[in-house]
Amino acid sequence: MAHGPSRTFTGVGRFAHRHAWWILGFWVLAAVGLNLAIPQLEVTVSKTSADFLPRSLPANQHLEAMARDFGVPPSNAVSSVVLVDDKGFGPADDAYYVRLVDALTKSDDVAYLIDFYGKPVTREAALSPDGKAVNILVAAEGSVGSTRAHHAAQGIRAAIDSAAPPAGLQTYYTGPTATLADLFSAIDFSLLIITGVSILLISIVVFIVYRKVSTAAIPLISLALGLAIVRPIASLLGGHGWLSISNFTIAIMTALVLGAVTDYAIFTLASYHEGRRKGLAVGDAVASASGRTAPIIVASALTIAAASASMIFTRIGMFRTAGPPTAIAVLVVLALALTLPPALLSIAGRRGLAEPGPSTERRWRHRGATIMRRAGIYAAASLIFLVSCAALLIGHRTNWDESSMFVRANESTRGYDAVYRHYGVNAVATEYLIVRADHDVRNTSDLAALELAADAVSRLDAVEAVRSITRPDGKPLTESAAGYVPGRVGHELDGAAKQMADARPDLLRLASGVGRLTDGADEANSRMPELVAGTDQVVTMAGGVLDSLDAAQTFIAAATDGRSDLTSATDTLRRSLDAVSPAVADLRRGAAAAQPAIDEFDRVFAPLIAPRTPAACSADPRCAAARVAFDQLNRATGGQARATLSGLRAAAAVPGRATARAERSVVALRGLLTQLNGLLSQLGGRTPDQIRADLGRLQAGVGELSDGMSQLADGLHQVRDGTAALTALTDKLHAGLKQATGYLGPMSAATADGPGRGFYLPDEALDDPRMVEGGRLLISPSGHTARMMVTWKINPYSGEALAASRGLAPAARSALAGTGLADAEVSNTGLASLSADMNDQLHRDLLIFGLAAIVAVTIVLTVLLRSVVAPLVLVATVLLSFAAVMGISTLVWQHLIGIPLDWSVAPVAGMALIAVGADYSMLFASRIREESAGRGLISGVIRGFGSTGSVITTAGLVFAITMFALMSGTTLNLVQIGFTIGVGLLLDILVVRSILVPATIAVLGERMWWPAPPVRRPATDD
Repeated sequence: MAHGPSRTFTGVGRFAHRHAWWILGFWVLAAVGLNLAIPQLEVTVSKTSADFLPRSLPANQHLEAMARDFGVPPSNAVSSVVLVDDKGFGPADDAYYVRLVDALTKSDDVAYLIDFYGKPVTREAALSPDGKAVNILVAAEGSVGSTRAHHAAQGIRAAIDSAAPPAGLQTYYTGPTATLADLFSAIDFSLLIITGVSILLISIVVFIVYRKVSTAAIPLISLALGLAIVRPIASLLGGHGWLSISNFTIAIMTALVLGAVTDYAIFTLASYHEGRRKGLAVGDAVASASGRTAPIIVASALTIAAASASMIFTRIGMFRTAGPPTAIAVLVVLALALTLPPALLSIAGRRGLAEPGPSTERRWRHRGATIMRRAGIYAAASLIFLVSCAALLIGHRTNWDESSMFVRANESTRGYDAVYRHYGVNAVATEYLIVRADHDVRNTSDLAALELAADAVSRLDAVEAVRSITRPDGKPLTESAAGYVPGRVGHELDGAAKQMADARPDLLRLASGVGRLTDGADEANSRMPELVAGTDQVVTMAGGVLDSLDAAQTFIAAATDGRSDLTSATDTLRRSLDAVSPAVADLRRGAAAAQPAIDEFDRVFAPLIAPRTPAACSADPRCAAARVAFDQLNRATGGQARATLSGLRAAAAVPGRATARAERSVVALRGLLTQLNGLLSQLGGRTPDQIRADLGRLQAGVGELSDGMSQLADGLHQVRDGTAALTALTDKLHAGLKQATGYLGPMSAATADGPGRGFYLPDEALDDPRMVEGGRLLISPSGHTARMMVTWKINPYSGEALAASRGLAPAARSALAGTGLADAEVSNTGLASLSADMNDQLHRDLLIFGLAAIVAVTIVLTVLLRSVVAPLVLVATVLLSFAAVMGISTLVWQHLIGIPLDWSVAPVAGMALIAVGADYSMLFASRIREESAGRGLISGVIRGFGSTGSVITTAGLVFAITMFALMSGTTLNLVQIGFTIGVGLLLDILVVRSILVPATIAVLGERMWWPAPPVRRPATDD
């Protein structure tokens, strides 16, 4: 490519001058027609926005595979619905929860949800520690960042509202997917503001620079038509699926197109002014401007297009949707920039408009001369400054926290705040640990292995809790600890030992009672011979009675000739006694009547006939005299008197005694007859022989009783000895139980938690409601896949969490070694691991498209400058400038403001600064080489300063302002991108292009253009 006016592009300029109105009309009609025929880019993006996450990310694949394992639609758009009632959840809140779950389950916008709170046995897993918040994990339809996921987020929020939350209940749809949906909505809202601010700022700058409306209108008209044309083209390509687009397409493409088309118009306008100052006619000035600037514009456009197109090799959705559309847009703008500004200059120039103002070339040449005099110092100073700024990158942290990218709070950020307030951690950014086996894991052995994995992960410093089938609420099941059963056994043994201790007095009393019982048995046994003898006597006597009965029966039968038996005879005898009883009664009454006379006889004669004189009679003189007289009479009669009176007294007493004996005999006989009748009735019709048989059995039974009593006594002796031994053994058992309790207690404490916890769950525990409900949520229907829900102790968006996510699967895999799940596939997915994979992918994408952009820019510069060294030097300065501005941004945002740079800043800023920064250096170096022909390098540098200083500064300032306009958005990632690119462009035009590049060229000298020698400038340009 020639250094000087290009004849081809000079011809293009002349064509534009001759057909200026046709060219203007063409671009106006193209802009109007395209915008009328094709939907606006925002509309197309809202319908066909590409996925944000690359499907090739391992964590993304794991997330979708997990969904398939659990029989739900694959989705990576995972977030949460958080319900908060500061008064605590009540019946009205529970009723709303039921309505909400029903609405979400029926919604076409929900792929699946994980409902812990809806089941009583798993409710604690979803309820916050303070009992005021509930979390429902909801996976939306579509992929994160896609149009479907964005619409699904809106549908979920509509479902939340339609369920009519009660007063006092706050609802939030929050989490990663909700955050991205809110972020994209904020970006959509920001784009119109950014575009308007960009145009306003550019207008202000060009009006300040040119100070004429007619002149300022040329880049502004170019800007407006360029933007009006590239937007529907991008919409057309994106709407038909020929190009991936998103709201990042709008933001990045718009900013770069605004800057590029304005810069190209400024380049052309500056060259036109240069021609007019040299006295060229309008047509010649237009043709000269095209011939001199068109090669630079083409090279610049190709550089930007190449840098942008290199993003097609990336996989992150933001880059794929921003780079290629921007490349196409820049190429379209290139066609416009080569024709429309010359046409507008022609139209304005013919009317005496767009004339140049006072030249600033002398001032810029003076600056160039100053640098040339101390080129080495300026080069070293600028290098030191840039390297120092780049050194600020040490300690740079990439920010993956999309929730921190909002300028103003929204539903998702307020939801995060509520979650932290009630849960203490980010409970809505769950990480999933997935264990996939080739068999059903719902058995005690595999559950024990899963608990080992859960325990190992829960011990990681960054992990707050792990919910799994073995710990549904984040804490290990108490019953599953290996020490639980020994603890229970120890507890029961301790209770048994206490009962034994309490029962020992009773046992001693038992032993005492057994001793007394044994003594009693011995006594009874010793008396058994007497019982046997007595029984024998009774049997003998009973035998005699029976013999008497037999005899009486025989006698009565013989006496009555068989007409009567013993029973009839006793009845007859009773009747006879009944008849005798009155006579005996009469005798008793007669004897009673004679008794007073007998008593009087005894009173008178008893003292007289007594063998000795009674003392009472001796004391009575009359009785004593009568006694003496009677004694004399008795002696006189030879003792007959006393004998006669004594006999008479005895005879008088006989009737009374006989009557009494008769009466007693009758009574006794009556009783005997009654007993005999009773005995006969008791016989029950049995014969005496039968009774004798019974008595024989009685006698035999008593004999057996005697033998049994002997055996009982012997047995009680043994019981007494055994009771004594039992007492001694009980004492030993009590001591043993206390020892066992002392062992099992510490063992239970040592194995209930911590490294020695262990795991054991009997098969019947699998039917426990907690296991059943937990299994439905955490074990796949086939039983081959188990998932664990990991809650981070740290911010899940932080770099620390990203690094920690890499340790989850290895920690679990190590814990499973040597178990039945040693060969199981272990993986993890979730916000942190997705971000970690995105971070890895970001580095790969940066490397790929960075190298591609550098190679493309280097090739373009090589072709343009026909040099090897110059392109390498210019690219090196651009890379150093990029590193320096990244250091400055790190200082400002991370260290001063406290918000690290978003992950998207470096790649987008790199693309823009490599392309645009190379453009300015390209223009400057090209003009230096052109001006050096025939004048020497130093003179060429100074003249290049003079001819390009104003235009490059103006173009760079316009481009920087365009980038700074991004800071008017409502998302910090756009603000940071705008700040970084804007500062980078200022750094480029103020330090790199104004100091470092010319100083470096002066230091290198003619070696800068190796291997080609400097070209001579055509004589016509002198």
